[in-house]
Amino acid sequence: WLVGFLSFWHRGEVRTTRAKVLPWHIFLGLYTYGLAVATAETGLLEKLTFLQSRRTASKHCPESMIVNSLGLGLVLLCGIVILTAVSPKYHALQTKLMYSSDTKCLSS
Repeated sequence: WLVGFLSFWHRGEVRTTRAKVLPWHIFLGLYTYGLAVATAETGLLEKLTFLQSRRTASKHCPESMIVNSLGLGLVLLCGIVILTAVSPKYHALQTKLMYSSDTKCLSS
């Protein structure tokens, strides 16, 4: 929050600072996203384990299929998001917009 507040008041260094911090920002954002997905997967697995340990759900019941489907869907979505974020197509677009000196291009 502090870095964002200071960059608002010191606009001269913003472009170069953003260019230096961007790779770390992307890495930390994707790392945090991966940890959130891992936490969600662990929660799904824990819920299913508790259901099966109390004998309220068998190993091949509909609840197991739903939890497994949710887990696989979540992993696939996470993979798509991360691949999209690190895709070279989008990096070229960001670099092109960031270093453009034409003010008409940035304002539109």
